[in-house]
Amino acid sequence: MLIFSQGLLWIVVLLLAVAVLALTRQVGVLHERIGPVGALAMGRGPQPGEAAPKVAARTLGSAVLNIGGALPPGTMQLLFFVSPTCPVCKTLLPTAKAFAETESLDLVLVGDGDAAEHRKMATRFGISYERFVNSTEVGRAFQVGKLPYAVLISELGIIVAHGLVNTREHLESLVVAHETGLHSLQQYRNARAPQGTGNVDRETHKQVDSNG
Repeated sequence: MLIFSQGLLWIVVLLLAVAVLALTRQVGVLHERIGPVGALAMGRGPQPGEAAPKVAARTLGSAVLNIGGALPPGTMQLLFFVSPTCPVCKTLLPTAKAFAETESLDLVLVGDGDAAEHRKMATRFGISYERFVNSTEVGRAFQVGKLPYAVLISELGIIVAHGLVNTREHLESLVVAHETGLHSLQQYRNARAPQGTGNVDRETHKQVDSNG
């Protein structure tokens, strides 16, 4: 009986090992199939790879902040478009602030509206008035229509990536775009797609864009 029990136990262990290996393989397959979670680019305004629009905007501290153009070497600027009336903006702002500090990004908040409400927002979240722009011109230059929206600009003043952001993962995707050289989720998927399927993806994206 003892020998039989030990033999049965080994059989169970082997079956469990096979099951674990099968699950591991399946997780790997799913990981390959699932694309990264990225910011949703709206397809309007200046695109990644193009120079960021140059705008001299007024901050909440009444100073002039130049957006666009070359930055100090090794610096990247993160424009974060927000509004005091946007719940998602207020929820994501602490995350964006911490993310910018972790990634050593120059965080600039951009709003458009009542200056007093924007000052309250800046004070609540510990944002310097000199890093908070209240200007309609910046939003128009980048053609931002929905919030919260983020634009990552390289030290050369070139747009690296941009899009709607709702989570930290969306913010991280902007930096990933800089590291990989792939400016959008579409480029990532096309780069990984088997040869001959790129045209299908492009047609699909055209249909999505045309539907808004």
